[in-house]
Amino acid sequence: MQRWQSSRGRLAAFALVMAVAAPAALAPRSVAIVPPTDCGTMTVRGKRYTIKADQLRCPTARSHARRYLSRTIKPRGYTCRTYGTETKLKFRCSRGIKVFFAIRR
Repeated sequence: MQRWQSSRGRLAAFALVMAVAAPAALAPRSVAIVPPTDCGTMTVRGKRYTIKADQLRCPTARSHARRYLSRTIKPRGYTCRTYGTETKLKFRCSRGIKVFFAIRR
């Protein structure tokens, strides 16, 4: 009889530990919010722009931005939106979490 009660107590303790630990293990990991990387300025057709990128290397973002600003050719797989004169943001291109954009200076 004593042996059965001790195993039942251990089972209850194990169930309690699992009930507390399971939601913590299955919860999504929180990712720190990091601002976009400043990739410097560039001049295209006599206008200056600051290029910024998120989850993308600066040389790649700068070459994509130069091509988009000069010829309005978007990179393959990217969705681009050009903004009007009401904002300093010239355009923004994204492909999943990869984003690059230009700000008029």
